[in-house]
Amino acid sequence: MSAEINSIFYQSIQKDLRKATVKEIGECIKAVNSTLLAQARMSVSGRKDELITRMTKYIISLIANNKRANIQNVVRIVNEIVPKKIFWRFENDRIYFHSPSERSRVAFHEKRGNTIENMDFKPSPFLKPIARLTHIKVCPIANKERQSRVFQFTLADDHRAMLATPNAVDDRPIYQIRFYCAKYTNTTTSNLLVEFPNICELKVNGNVIGGSILRCLKNKPGTVNPPDLTIMTRKSALNNVELVYVSSDTPFIASAYIVERTPVITLIQTLRRERVLPKEKVLERLQEIQQDTDIIMESETLSTKDPLAFTRIVTPIRSKNCQHLQCFDAYTYLTMNEQTPTWTCPVCNRQIEDWGDLIVDQYFSEMLKNTPKHIDSVRVEPNGQVTIIDENPDLAQEEDSDEDSEYEQLFREKASVPPEEIPTILLDDDEEELQANPIAGDQQAQENIPTEPPRKKQKSDVIDLTIDSDEENENTPIQFVR
Repeated sequence: MSAEINSIFYQSIQKDLRKATVKEIGECIKAVNSTLLAQARMSVSGRKDELITRMTKYIISLIANNKRANIQNVVRIVNEIVPKKIFWRFENDRIYFHSPSERSRVAFHEKRGNTIENMDFKPSPFLKPIARLTHIKVCPIANKERQSRVFQFTLADDHRAMLATPNAVDDRPIYQIRFYCAKYTNTTTSNLLVEFPNICELKVNGNVIGGSILRCLKNKPGTVNPPDLTIMTRKSALNNVELVYVSSDTPFIASAYIVERTPVITLIQTLRRERVLPKEKVLERLQEIQQDTDIIMESETLSTKDPLAFTRIVTPIRSKNCQHLQCFDAYTYLTMNEQTPTWTCPVCNRQIEDWGDLIVDQYFSEMLKNTPKHIDSVRVEPNGQVTIIDENPDLAQEEDSDEDSEYEQLFREKASVPPEEIPTILLDDDEEELQANPIAGDQQAQENIPTEPPRKKQKSDVIDLTIDSDEENENTPIQFVR
C-alpha cells in the first residue's frame, strides 16, 4: 500500500471509530485481544483518541502483513459491537466503509451475487458467448469511494483447444476471451447492453485496459464492445481480472466468457445468400406509392457511393424497415459496427434494432451492375426506371483497365458464394450521335472566344429495371433504353 493510500486509509478508520463511544471501542479491543497471544494484545486503558490510534495502527499492520483472516475477524467484531454507527466490509484485500443504512442493500447485493446463474446480452452478429469462465459478480454502488471486483479463472484443456483453432477467413482468432459488464437492475439479467461504470479500468494479470476503451458513447449504452483479454491471458496458469471503479450510483454485474467470433466477410456471405430483397418487391412498392392519390411521386437521386466511406458500393444493403431506396455498403457498415456498435442507418439515422433487419437490395444491386464505375449518382423515376447523366463520358474508356478495390478482391478470394455474372450492356452503333452538346446552338460563338474552355460532353442513358425477371431470357442482357 503506498504512503498516500495508507494515509487516507488511516484517516478513514479513525473517522469511523470516532463515531463509537470510549466503552464501545474498549469492548472492540477486548474482543480482538481474546483472539491474540498475550504479548500481542493491546492496552484497553487511556483516552478515546489513544484507543482509536491503537486500534487503527493494529488494523494497518494487519493489512501491511496481508493477514486476511485477522482483518476479517476485526471487521466482524466492529460490526457486531457498534452495529448502529459503523458498517465495514472486507473484500478483495480491502476494507470498505459504509453507513449502517447501507447494510441491507449491500447484504442484498451480496446474496444476489451468489445466486445469479446467468446473464444474457443483446445478441451481436460478431460475438457469441459460448462458455462462462468466472462466477457472475455484482459490483455494488460506489458513492465516492474506490470499489473493485476480482474475477479468477484457469483455462481447461477444451478452452485452450478452442483458442488454438485456426481461422481460414481472416487473420484474427475465431475464439476469444471477452469480459462482459452491464448495469444491474435487480429485475432482469436478459437482453443486457454492454456497459461499464463511467470511471473504471480493467486489470488483467498486471496489464491495464484504460477507461477510454471501456466507455460507451455519451448516453448510448451498448455502444462499446466487451474488451478482448485473449493476448493477456495465461494459457496454463491462474488468471486474475480486476474491475476497479469509483463514483458509480448504479450496481453492475460482470463476468468473463469465451466467445465465438464471426468475421464480417462471413456475415456478408449470409446476407447475399439468405437475405435478398427481390427486385420485383421494390418495384411493387414503388407502384403502390405511385397509385396512392395522397402521395405525389417525384424522381429520386441515388448515390452509387457509400455514405460512410464515400467509395463505390459493392454489396448494397439497407434495413427492411427503412422507406428510402438509398443503400449503403455491407462491408463498410458491418466493419464500422464491429468496432463501435451504434447500429443506426447512415441514410436516415433510424435505429436498426436487429442485424437480421438488414437486407441486400436486388434492385439497387442491378442498378450498380448496369452503371459504369465512374458514375457517382443516378436518377430513379417514379416507375422505377433509372436514368444516368454522364458528365464525364471520356472516363468510361478507362474503366476496362481499372483494378478492383481491395475489398472486392478480398471478397472474391474469401467468399464461398460465387458472384453473379454481370450482364452485358448493349449500346447502339450511333452512340456518338446521342452525345448532345447542351450549347450546340452557340457552338461557333464559343469557338471564337479563346478564354472560354470547351464544355464537356454529356451522355444521358436510361436503364430499364422494370422488366420482370420471368420475362427475361437468359441470353438477353438488360439494355440501355434510349
